[in-house]
Amino acid sequence: MMNLRPFQIVLLASFALVAFIALIFLGGYQATPSQEEVVYGTEVIVWGTLEDSVFDAVFRNIAQEDKAFGVVKYFSVPEQDFDDELINAIAEGRSPDMVILSADKLVKHRAKLLAIPYESISMRDYRNMYIDGAEIFTLRDGIYAIPFAVDPLMLYWNRDLFASSGLAQAPTSWEAIVANVVPRITITDTNRNIVQSALAFGEYRNVSHAKEVLMLLALQSGSTMVTESDRGYSVGLNQSSAQGARAPLEAALQFFTDFSNTNSPAYSWNRAMPEDKNSFLSGDLALYFGFGSEAEDIDRKNPNLNFDIAMVPQGGAATALRTYGEFYGFAIPRASANAQGAFAAAQTIASAKNADELTRELNLSPVRRDLIAQGDSNQYRSAMMQSALIARGWLDPAPTESDAIFMRMVEDIVSNRIRIGGAVGDAINRLILEY
Repeated sequence: MMNLRPFQIVLLASFALVAFIALIFLGGYQATPSQEEVVYGTEVIVWGTLEDSVFDAVFRNIAQEDKAFGVVKYFSVPEQDFDDELINAIAEGRSPDMVILSADKLVKHRAKLLAIPYESISMRDYRNMYIDGAEIFTLRDGIYAIPFAVDPLMLYWNRDLFASSGLAQAPTSWEAIVANVVPRITITDTNRNIVQSALAFGEYRNVSHAKEVLMLLALQSGSTMVTESDRGYSVGLNQSSAQGARAPLEAALQFFTDFSNTNSPAYSWNRAMPEDKNSFLSGDLALYFGFGSEAEDIDRKNPNLNFDIAMVPQGGAATALRTYGEFYGFAIPRASANAQGAFAAAQTIASAKNADELTRELNLSPVRRDLIAQGDSNQYRSAMMQSALIARGWLDPAPTESDAIFMRMVEDIVSNRIRIGGAVGDAINRLILEY
């Protein structure tokens, strides 16, 4: 063993002491995170009612390229519990940082949400990026959600029933439905009982999307719907944007209920019939008005059903085409503990690449103009994207309450309790009280 000289011993001891001190400093040192690492903060909690497995998969894919995004987590809440859960969470100081908001819940939750100022996203930039219907999230004081998807109302048609009745194509006008489709396809017995139906209009309880169909018809009749006013909201459902035109909600209600009137040539549905979607699935209903997102479900439930989807019919003289659409966006609660991170996360998820993947997995149409311009080879998605361009929503005061109001309006007419004008007037007065 080599003997160390006193100088070498002192030198080695000095090195050991320096190394020991360095370890102490390094052990207590925490590197300052880069701007990329803190862009979302330490945690972004997202709540929604849409399928959690889809969001989990999409969020994982985003995090593979953007490591900082790993702090963004999605939690699915049952739709029937969502409103109460959100209110309770805010009251208890555990608010989510972001929620997936459908436009029909905007009025109901507006006071709880942050409005993104137009200094952050200008109205010009917003309109250039998103389709017209997405403007439902833009109100006087700012933008209440970053939009990413729309579920447009579509026309589902049974190709076999059409072919058997000598009809080759889906109807593109309401006039064609009344003049050709209903008389050719609807079959009644000697007692006027419906054996086979062309169209499920006229009732409320067994028509899956009766309220949305009425909104569709009102939109196509030129209704100004619901707008903001100095006093809050102005309910213009029965007011037309065209001078001299018939009151739009009255026209919509008259047309809709004619199909359950046994004395009408359009008679094709009644209260004794099963739910319209089930009737369509069983092959007994030729036309079904449902959301585009339902196509895959219908295909899965009855693979033998020979059906297709198309844009909803329009009035024969219509120049501005319209359908109803349910719009979705990312909104930030006022009580969010990380509003800045939530805003950054919303912009990331709503980017072209991520919005395309997310809407594809959810069977929804994107709302970005660049994605719609690209088109799609999937037959269902392609039709949905075309309909997205003409889709509009409305500022519903409270979906459950308005549903009850519209049901009463329809049933008052069907049961001959009140005339069209009175039923519509009563419904609008009840709606006003909900805002």
